[in-house]
Amino acid sequence: MKYAASFLTKGDLLLTFALLVLFTLDLQAQGSRTASAASYCERGVERHEKGEVDLAMSDYNIALKFDPNYAPAYYNRGVAYFDKGNLDEAIADYSRAIELRPTLTGAWYNRGIAMKMKGDLDGAIADFSRATELNPRLVGAYNNRGNARRAKGDLDGALTDYDTVIRLNGQMACAWNNRGNVWRAKGELGKAVADYDRALKLDPRYAVAYLNRGVALLLLGRRAEAERDFARALQLDGKLEPTLEKQLRLAGSSAGEGLA
Repeated sequence: MKYAASFLTKGDLLLTFALLVLFTLDLQAQGSRTASAASYCERGVERHEKGEVDLAMSDYNIALKFDPNYAPAYYNRGVAYFDKGNLDEAIADYSRAIELRPTLTGAWYNRGIAMKMKGDLDGAIADFSRATELNPRLVGAYNNRGNARRAKGDLDGALTDYDTVIRLNGQMACAWNNRGNVWRAKGELGKAVADYDRALKLDPRYAVAYLNRGVALLLLGRRAEAERDFARALQLDGKLEPTLEKQLRLAGSSAGEGLA
């Protein structure tokens, strides 16, 4: 039995259909209604993967008519609500999935994402923490918890989380970028540049990392290098221009915020 899971990689870039294989129980032994629920739920996932979100939701709803306590259907419908921008409904479905299956890591993780998007940083941190307890190698949970902690001003907590991501998966460019943002906020500009360098070595088209490195270089007085980074960032993603202007204003009085 497969069901959709949401994972954050670069900052808040959501890859909705990283699939987890769970609930491989003998559905026959659980009764025909649960087996029917599982069948509709699986078809919903297949439709969901194709971008047919409304049809997928219809299947998840049918699954819940067969078995109102079928956790994967709530979980998958939560992902569908999230994809449609209905965060409150998504949180409600993830919460019901957690109530039915407290060890469902993806539900804690995805609810954390939705809470973070709603501005509930404490709730998000709590959910990401529970996800890491259930799966200590879930790098996305550490990365997102780090982002939430940094947003709250907990730089040391964020640094610990990014360190953990890098230890578990040193090829994750966004973790190096995000840790660079923390070093920059702490005034450790040399360390920040080194982390941005590593992020760009891993992903040479990482526009945000060019922008962040440019700000750090500017603060170090290396204007020519900074301007080259800004130009490269805008070449890769022209939509970053307003963000660059904001970062330059912030850099005039501080280390800037840094983009995840």
